[in-house]
Amino acid sequence: MFRFLILKLGLETPGREADDAESKLYSKQEFREKQAAKGENKYVIVAAAYLEGLGGKENIIDVTNCATRLRVSVKDVSLVKPDGFFKEKGAHGLVKNGTALQIIVGLTVPKVREEFEKLVR
Repeated sequence: MFRFLILKLGLETPGREADDAESKLYSKQEFREKQAAKGENKYVIVAAAYLEGLGGKENIIDVTNCATRLRVSVKDVSLVKPDGFFKEKGAHGLVKNGTALQIIVGLTVPKVREEFEKLVR
């Protein structure tokens, strides 16, 4: 009965409404350009904050990452800000072992590392 009324009267139901707008599929390059046009992404902001907390780009020797941590070697540990600074900026903590530091970032660490390396260059 309902099917008959919907078909006979041409009632719009979800999935049957007039589709005047065309869908456009974007390539990866177009998507990235669109994201860049919106402004700085959150990873750039986080990476800049971590760089500040580590004493600036002159203090950085090497940067790598594992699954959840940003591993950084620094020249002078005394320039590194305390654990609380990194927690305020979104990290889960800071592990110090001599001049080798690990900022516990989480699963977004590869994106943060990419932006961090761009800032260090």
